[in-house]
Amino acid sequence: MSPTRNKPLTLAAFGTTVLAVTLLGLPSQAATGGQHHLTSPTLQEGSFGGQRAPGFYDSRDLTGKALTQAQRKLVNHRSQAQTAYYHRLGTNTDIQIDPLTGTPRQFGKRTGYLTGRSSQPARTVAWNYVTRNHAILGLKKADLSTFRFRQDYRDTLGIHHLSWSQQVRGATVFGNGLKVNVTKRGQVVSVQGSPVAGLARLAAKAPSTTTLSASGARSDAARDVHGTLDKGARVTLSRAGSSAQTVWSNHDYAKRVWFLTSSGLRSGWSTFVQTGKAGYQHVIDASSGRVLLRQSLTDDANGDAKVYDNFPGAARGGSPRVVNFFQRGWLKKSASFLNGDSVVAFTDINDDDVMQDSEKTKVPGTKTSAQFKLHHFGSSASAFCAEWVCTWNPNKVRSWKTNRQEATTNGFYFASNFHDYLAKKPIGFTPAAGNFEAVDGDPVMLNTLDGANTDSGMPDLNHIDNANMTTPPDGIPPKMQMYLFHAPGFNDNEDPLVPTTGSLDASVQYHEYTHGLSNRLVVDPDGVEALNTIQAGSMGEAWSDYYAMDYLVKKGFLKDTAKAGNLLEGDYVAAGQHIIRTMAIDCPVGATTSGCTSGFDGVTKGGYTYADFASVIDGPEVHASGEIWGQTLWQIRQTLGHDVADTLITRAMSLSPTEPTFLDMRNAILQVDQIAYHSSHTAALWKVFAQRGMGYFAGAVDGGDVAPAADFHRPPAPSTPRTSISGTVTDPTTGNGINGAVVRIAGLSDSFGMAVTRDGGRYTIQGIFPGVYPKVVASAPGYLGDESDVKEVDTSQPDPVDFTLTRDWAADNGGAEITDFNGPDFTPQCGPDSAIDTTQAKGWGSTTGDDIGTPTNVFVPKHITIDMHNVVDISEFLVDPTSTCGDPLSASTGEFSIETSPDGSTWTEAAHDTFAPGDGRFTLNEVTVNPGTGDGIRFVRFTILGNQVPDFATNCPDGPYAGCQFTDLTEFAVLGTPTP
Repeated sequence: MSPTRNKPLTLAAFGTTVLAVTLLGLPSQAATGGQHHLTSPTLQEGSFGGQRAPGFYDSRDLTGKALTQAQRKLVNHRSQAQTAYYHRLGTNTDIQIDPLTGTPRQFGKRTGYLTGRSSQPARTVAWNYVTRNHAILGLKKADLSTFRFRQDYRDTLGIHHLSWSQQVRGATVFGNGLKVNVTKRGQVVSVQGSPVAGLARLAAKAPSTTTLSASGARSDAARDVHGTLDKGARVTLSRAGSSAQTVWSNHDYAKRVWFLTSSGLRSGWSTFVQTGKAGYQHVIDASSGRVLLRQSLTDDANGDAKVYDNFPGAARGGSPRVVNFFQRGWLKKSASFLNGDSVVAFTDINDDDVMQDSEKTKVPGTKTSAQFKLHHFGSSASAFCAEWVCTWNPNKVRSWKTNRQEATTNGFYFASNFHDYLAKKPIGFTPAAGNFEAVDGDPVMLNTLDGANTDSGMPDLNHIDNANMTTPPDGIPPKMQMYLFHAPGFNDNEDPLVPTTGSLDASVQYHEYTHGLSNRLVVDPDGVEALNTIQAGSMGEAWSDYYAMDYLVKKGFLKDTAKAGNLLEGDYVAAGQHIIRTMAIDCPVGATTSGCTSGFDGVTKGGYTYADFASVIDGPEVHASGEIWGQTLWQIRQTLGHDVADTLITRAMSLSPTEPTFLDMRNAILQVDQIAYHSSHTAALWKVFAQRGMGYFAGAVDGGDVAPAADFHRPPAPSTPRTSISGTVTDPTTGNGINGAVVRIAGLSDSFGMAVTRDGGRYTIQGIFPGVYPKVVASAPGYLGDESDVKEVDTSQPDPVDFTLTRDWAADNGGAEITDFNGPDFTPQCGPDSAIDTTQAKGWGSTTGDDIGTPTNVFVPKHITIDMHNVVDISEFLVDPTSTCGDPLSASTGEFSIETSPDGSTWTEAAHDTFAPGDGRFTLNEVTVNPGTGDGIRFVRFTILGNQVPDFATNCPDGPYAGCQFTDLTEFAVLGTPTP
């Protein structure tokens, strides 16, 4: 028996999300922000991993009550000058105000500029605009003195991307600052960065006591991600004072910073720590040691050498050819191993991230011949070897040694070649843009056959079937890890991948390299990558697919034919199967060819649209949801050609705000077309975006929105008469209007698409184009939305647009609190409070056994006890059992019980049920209250009795399920009425 399935309940307060991907396993939730691997969203969860990958966390992200209050303030405190300025800009504005700072996350226009042309230097133009309009931007005049110029990056179109950090009392504010984009003609395109207003005042109120040292912060950061520090790293720089900084020889660092939170400014340590497979950026509170921010920077995917341009055996680029690394300028004549101008390659077989002499590959080539020749393995390695080139035998210890030098040499070729390709126009990934150069101190550290010898001559299951790229801030070397494919001890059905390595598959290595491009172009004012939310991370994966396929087609190694469905990422390692991606990137909407009908359900017709965001596979996930954006980009390429498409797509990254939605990036592409081509392609671009569901009326709350609303219309004509929507937001239990609720048209500019209710819950949004808005959202603290919380609004209907918001008595932002729980506390990312935060963007993560997650085959129940601080007659419970915290879907809640109590002492079971494997995920499911157990209740206890591992007692602890170790709950809600 399973709980009653309700239609998915979409909450208004979509917060920041976290990554949930197992190596080649199903995603556990709508999430991103941990390690982005080249992974398969279609293979079922198997034996390849099971460790929790700590996900993205940013305490600046507001949800629930804090978000609603901040949005309410933005509307109610808008000055007359701001209102007048917004009116002058018109409805074509693209203005998004950061609810925490009250300053622009994005401030510009979809088409048009904020200023006219100017012959003054771009920096002068930008600063003059900010100075004249500081009040419009939400800044105080005193704030202008806090800005410190950081960079003027001029791209291939001559656009100046200028950035300023903010400093007070000698320390820099982390992540908040100022970015201004100015064309080569001196026109201001947009202002971004969410600068902190009233910074000096906030600093004066900040706690003055700091107890944590730089080394302590580094250790705390490593501990937070369950990582191990490089014990051999020595301190190379140590500076004290308000701008204290410590740097270690492995490029780890800890720097003193300010960090803005909803409760004020905090003194913290910004750290970069490398822990084995991943690199992490943290901000650690210098007083409490609490994690304020965590984000993975890892994305998961004589001189003569014999190399492959595509992959061994490919129809084009599949035969070895000779390339001289000296003549290409990639190696100096003095080089003794693959230590190049932009790449340092070695076989990190023990995965210690240290290059031992035994792991170096000598410079290829002799006086008489090129090196190295690839050895092909036969059927004893895999049945795939009959059709595909196998380069090792997963059934034979240390067989990877045979092609060790060739794999590393080929990987060096791929990385060096792609570096040069990306640096040229139209892409223009140059040193000024943050590319990877030895002369600048940040060549790519390419680790081939990574971890191949971590299990007695074989790779262990954490070093198989994967590839990744860690991209720290500019000036610190990125790390690219290429793994072996096909797990030892598994047959072709259990692991249907060709026994080879990613450094012999161009699509795999170019995919990973492109993460370096996107993570150096989409950045905050301090230059730290900003692609961590589900939509931003999905585009990160899509760009990586796009640029890999774009290169291979441009160079003739793949063909983009009239018959769609030919261009598939990871075609070689996946033996031509749709297990790395569900569909080819070249599938137009409505395609019926074989490569475009291989969706998750086996019959999905290509290609995807924005409406498919959560259904490419069984739930939203960066690789799967990214296929929508990848196909959209390819359609732009097919429509406008390689040069124009690459110009638009690349330059848009630098114009986008941080953590962008698909719609933010759509707008950025349109801005680039205006700057580069005088909007000559705008009509064609809108046609593509509309076909892909990103039309004018499409809606997304923010980058963490797992349920964006699609629209298939192009923009209305500017002369179209405007209209409005109005109505009332009420509590259906009391029938009273809710004052102070926020009503927002998702996807429209904050300057005119948002209103706050007053006078009995009434609101009005004026000055909008007529049409159907598919996502209009109402929210209020302590309330959980039903179907009315997110409405499709047709402005042609004269009736009021009314919303009803249902009170969730268990919501922490409505006054409830967790008073007791057992198991580990994974706060702040996924502590027990996350089960009652009224958002399905994060949840409560726990373990199946002891607090350190030791897997067993005996499930230890985990519970939370909630004091609602109200006495309620409960009508029903709502439960979203989905896994969270980076865990695969098997960690989702299975069997559970709910108990109620009037006093916290006497308990009665009010519900007991089970979500079967695969059931109830990504949905708030109705759970019926047992008769006589719901009246006069103040306390509720939810207990997880089992999860969704099939046959837990048999398949655990050694089975192929991460649910043997972890168990999770995304959201729990209590509905009802106050007891009379």
